[in-house]
Amino acid sequence: MRAGFFCFLLAAALPVSGEPSGFCSVSGKMGDKSYVFRASEAEILRTPIWKRDAEFPPLSSRKAQEIARREMQELLGGKKEQWWIRDTTITCGHDGLHFVYVIEFESPEESCTGCDFIRILVLMDGTVPKPIVKPMSET
Repeated sequence: MRAGFFCFLLAAALPVSGEPSGFCSVSGKMGDKSYVFRASEAEILRTPIWKRDAEFPPLSSRKAQEIARREMQELLGGKKEQWWIRDTTITCGHDGLHFVYVIEFESPEESCTGCDFIRILVLMDGTVPKPIVKPMSET
């Protein structure tokens, strides 16, 4: 039943490109590098469920944003620039019990074309998969 687990990432807003079934993947770019945060089906199924009769998810959106902001600061290294949270989304797999957060940050640059952005995956247990970082020329 769980073999066909998919992470639905709200239509074209958060595309999952070329990922095998059983993976949830979000990406972004910063400078000349691409960043992909990916969680396997097994990683997602190990997280707490959001019970159907529970009003709130096991991890609050504020806590997920805080976790993602810490990850973003690590990605920025020593840079002190503050990226903005553009969007916070909860998405789910087909079982309707396991969910993940996608926190999207955008660069503080004003009026740019092809601005930098990062989407960070936060699992309901508060973990963030390690990003796969590649030069943009390899993507």
